[in-house]
Amino acid sequence: MFYKKELTTTFRSCTSITAEVNELVAQSGVKDGICLVSVPHTTASLVITSFWDPRGLDDLLDEIDRNIPTRVSYKHQDSPYDASGHVKSAMIGSSASLIISGGKLILGSSQGLVFVEHDGPRPREFYVEIIEKPVKLTKLSVPTVYMGMHDITDDVQKAVADSGVQEGMCHISVLHSTAGLVIAPKDEASRKDVMEDIERMVPTRVDFKHRETASDAGGHVKTSLTGTQISLPVQGGKLVLGPEQAVVFAEFDGPRPRNCFVGVYAD
Repeated sequence: MFYKKELTTTFRSCTSITAEVNELVAQSGVKDGICLVSVPHTTASLVITSFWDPRGLDDLLDEIDRNIPTRVSYKHQDSPYDASGHVKSAMIGSSASLIISGGKLILGSSQGLVFVEHDGPRPREFYVEIIEKPVKLTKLSVPTVYMGMHDITDDVQKAVADSGVQEGMCHISVLHSTAGLVIAPKDEASRKDVMEDIERMVPTRVDFKHRETASDAGGHVKTSLTGTQISLPVQGGKLVLGPEQAVVFAEFDGPRPRNCFVGVYAD
C-alpha cells in the first residue's frame, strides 16, 4: 500500500509526521510488516528523534548548521541555503524503515518521525509504503556504559537463528532517542574512534536549548545523525555482514538499561 502525503514547511524547520504515519498504518489494517517512509527532496531530510520538546529540535538544526554551515562558496549556486541543503540532506538521509507489529509501528515512547527542512518555506511531500509481511520479533536487552560502543552482533545473529528464517531480511530497531545504531568495525579501538569523532561533531556541553542534562541533549542530536534503524540481508539462516563488520549499539548518554528489537522477515 502506497500513500503520498503533503505538508508546507517554514524556513529551516522540523515537523513531526509521526501521527500521520501512525494513522496510515492503522488505516491499512496491516498487523505485521514493515513501513517505509521517504522524502523525495534534495534539501530536506527525515530523522527519527524525540519531538516532544521543540528546543531539542532547535538543537538539532543548530548542530547541523554548525557542522555544515551555509556559505556562498558552494559550486552549486541556486542559493546558499539550497546548496547547503543538498549536502545536509545527503549526509543525514531521507528515508526510514520501521517494523510494524500488532498493527503498530515499533517506536520508543520518546521517538518520532521528523521531517527536517533545510531550505524552505516550500510545499513538500513524503511517501509511505506499508508492506504486509509476517515478522519474527525478538526484544534484546542491552546494558550500557556512558558513551559506550556495544557490539550486539552475536545477539542479533542468535535472533536470526532462532527465527528459523533461511532467506530474507533482518531489521534492527533501537527504541531510544539518546542511543543510536551503526555498522562499525569489530575492533574495539576502531569503535572508540567512531565514538570520539561523533563526540567531536556534537560535543557534550551545557549550552543546548534542551536542558534535561548535557549528555541527554547532545544524545538527541547524535542519535538523529547516526540513526536508529538498520536493515541487513539474511542468507543461509545467518546475518550477512562483512568479516570485519559489527552491529553496534551506540550509547550517547547512560549508563542505562536499554532495549532494541530485531525483526526477521522471510522472503
